[in-house]
Amino acid sequence: MRRVLSSLSAALLFVALALVLFQPQATRTVRASDIHERCEDCTIRNNERFEQCLAVHGQDHIPCYDKYNEGVVICHRNFCEQ
Repeated sequence: MRRVLSSLSAALLFVALALVLFQPQATRTVRASDIHERCEDCTIRNNERFEQCLAVHGQDHIPCYDKYNEGVVICHRNFCEQ
C-alpha cells in the first residue's frame, strides 16, 4: 500500500510540476497600426535629425549621412520589419 501511495504521490507531483512549468504565457499582441505608427514616427524623427545636421554642417558633411543611414537601420530593425 505504501509503495502505491508513494508512486501516486510522485506522479501527482510530476504532473503539478509539468503544469506549472509549461503553463501557456499570456502574450500581449501588438496591433499592426501601432507598429506602423512607431515605424513612421521613428522615420520622421530620423529625417528631422538629418535635416538639422545638414542645416548646421552643410551638404558635404559625411557624418550626417552616416547617422541618417544608422537611423534607417535602427528604425527598420526595431519597428518597420516586425
